[in-house]
Amino acid sequence: MIKLYDHAVSGNCYKVRLALSQLGVEYERINVDIFKGEQNERWFAALNPNKKVPVLIDGDFTMWESNGILLYIGKKFAPNNLYSEDPKDFGAVTQWLFFGKTTIDPALARARFITRFVLKEIQKEKELEALREAGKSALQILNDHLKKHNFLAGSYSIADIGCYAYVHTAEEGEVSLSPFPAVLSWCDRIRSQPRYISMED
Repeated sequence: MIKLYDHAVSGNCYKVRLALSQLGVEYERINVDIFKGEQNERWFAALNPNKKVPVLIDGDFTMWESNGILLYIGKKFAPNNLYSEDPKDFGAVTQWLFFGKTTIDPALARARFITRFVLKEIQKEKELEALREAGKSALQILNDHLKKHNFLAGSYSIADIGCYAYVHTAEEGEVSLSPFPAVLSWCDRIRSQPRYISMED
């Protein structure tokens, strides 16, 4: 059985849990207490030298990096509706997964982390403001695309899952989604998908 080392509040872990749920894959979930620094312990560093969750173990194969894991499980359990072998569809999926990692997550995930988990007195307001503005720019790109498309790469896919995790938690970083109605509608469509789970599930 697949093992997933994760933490409940991590959006990167949530991406993987959501994909596994929607693919109907059974797995063992193992909590890594990142607030107690368990990711820095020797046993975990042996799994992931980058000392971050999630880590997926499938038999004798170990993998880290959340969006890479999405591609792996999409391919492993193909054919399925979340992953396409068509070169153009696959290209579109990877484009949005990379956009998520290079543009969405560095802004929205970081703003969420600081706002929610860093003591107010040591938060750097200029840094937060820059992150929030970068997040709004990323959301505008998504919104413009989603005005014309129901999902990021044609039909619902791991591209949507990869970007959704930190978009739908944007308000936890004090980035409002209300100026981006197409993004809000997209979030609703994702929540309506079969076997959807929330971050809290």
